Amino acid sequence: MISPVTFKRGLAAGALLAWSNVASTAQPFADVHVHFNWDQREVIDAGQVAAKLQAAGVEFAVAAGTPSELALELARASGGRVIPLFSPYIHELGRRDWHLDPRVVTMAKAGLSAGDYHGIGEIHFMTGFKPRFDNDVFVQLMALAVEYRVPVLIHIDSGNEAALLGICRAYPSLDLLFAHAGGNLYPSHIRRIVEACPNTWIEFSARDPWRYGGLAGEDGRLLPEWRALVIDHPDRFVTGTDPVWRVTRTQSWDLADDGWDYFEQLIAWHRAWLADLPADVRRKISVENARRLFRRE
Repeated sequence: MISPVTFKRGLAAGALLAWSNVASTAQPFADVHVHFNWDQREVIDAGQVAAKLQAAGVEFAVAAGTPSELALELARASGGRVIPLFSPYIHELGRRDWHLDPRVVTMAKAGLSAGDYHGIGEIHFMTGFKPRFDNDVFVQLMALAVEYRVPVLIHIDSGNEAALLGICRAYPSLDLLFAHAGGNLYPSHIRRIVEACPNTWIEFSARDPWRYGGLAGEDGRLLPEWRALVIDHPDRFVTGTDPVWRVTRTQSWDLADDGWDYFEQLIAWHRAWLADLPADVRRKISVENARRLFRRE
């Protein structure tokens, strides 16, 4: 378990300084995975989050809120820097019961038809547990995404790529964004997804050393199999920070979410491994692929 103090020191002062230097000189960055949730809003307001994004050189960020309308609040405060997603978590504890609540579909349709939201997600699944992928609310959300031609951000915790393959093959005309490169999945799993599903993008948020890990070595560079994969398929990867309280692994459910305190360290870490890639690949993963996926070109 890592303490907040250890994290803020970047495990080593020299490493954190190096990451910060990279962050200050890096190419534009699209952060495809941030949140503005009710328990974050207790400690930081939308204007402060927007200022952090601007100061870090984030060209645009893709945000989900719990409740979902908080993403709209952040988008307004950012002056267009934030792309809001419709979250099916329409109340503070919506992650528990979204799949049982028909209001989710009604609200999603209203928000998409009005042009308020530009995608759906993050939707969480634990394979083997509820909800099932054939849940009626989920199926209707996917149909709305197809109708309005917006991406869907999906988080699946499983031991292999089978679950995501089932979804991407069921919705071949839909742009899917696979959160955290599958969490604990290996490059071999992700390679099979990329090669089987041309409609799926892979994002690397929360693959930092303090959460899922497994992406880069202690030197901050991509591990060889990951590096080979992104160079083979440079058009299919994006990245982001996902600044949520689990960064610290020290908080309990009854405390406010201080994840935005760690945003600068997270983005610096991502920019460090990106800086080691060939320039054309770095530009694509840093910003160009996200521009294409979210129609910001």
